Amino acid sequence: MKNNVFKSNNLEEYFSKNRINWKDFYPSERKIISFVKPNKSNNVLDIGCGCGGLGLALREKFGIVNYTGVEINYKSFLTAKKMNKNGVFLLKDLLNINNKELKRNNFDFVFSLSCLDWNNNYLKMLNKSWDYVTDGGFLIVTLRLTDRKSINNFSKSYQYINYQGLKKGEKARYVILNVNEILKNLKNFNPLKIIAHGYWGKPSTSAVTKYSKLCFTAIAIQKRKKINVDKLIYKLNLPKDILSTINY
Repeated sequence: MKNNVFKSNNLEEYFSKNRINWKDFYPSERKIISFVKPNKSNNVLDIGCGCGGLGLALREKFGIVNYTGVEINYKSFLTAKKMNKNGVFLLKDLLNINNKELKRNNFDFVFSLSCLDWNNNYLKMLNKSWDYVTDGGFLIVTLRLTDRKSINNFSKSYQYINYQGLKKGEKARYVILNVNEILKNLKNFNPLKIIAHGYWGKPSTSAVTKYSKLCFTAIAIQKRKKINVDKLIYKLNLPKDILSTINY
């Protein structure tokens, strides 16, 4: 299943002005990124990069210069190249990327913020993102979690691509995942660490979904080096009521 090619001009209009400085990112994102401590020698891949704002913020905060962004929206892609002239950008669906199109096939940090849970098959996106992480590196994603049943049905949970909070315009999936379901999927990667920081909040005002609260969570998953056989380490800074439902 291919991902939707979003055509809304709202994406470029929003991301050309927002989420371009370190302070613009959510507390959960800043907490997780600061915890894993990227540095200027690291190579970064950003999936669903918008206008490349994460690359600008990582350069501002950590001195990151080796930044590659993948974006599916044409106008956002064009603006990304103008705003971050030191970055490398691909106008592609992650699921259709040929490895030869990237300058390298593994990265110290692979990011996908506010992207996987907008697409048709978050699990395929997650698996392919993981493939690009080098041994010892991190995959960092943001997801909407619940202690209830997952919702991955476009007719039951979706979001209008409208940053004024209006319920009009192009639609994207609004995937919500049960915390145990996503942890089981991540455990299948045989990672060294799973680190999470999240908090309860209300769904976007431009979203249509049956849940009135969600745990907005940033997760960092560290890939093992081949010789590492240590037990999986969990560092989950999540609300107590959602932690109490987790089956390790």
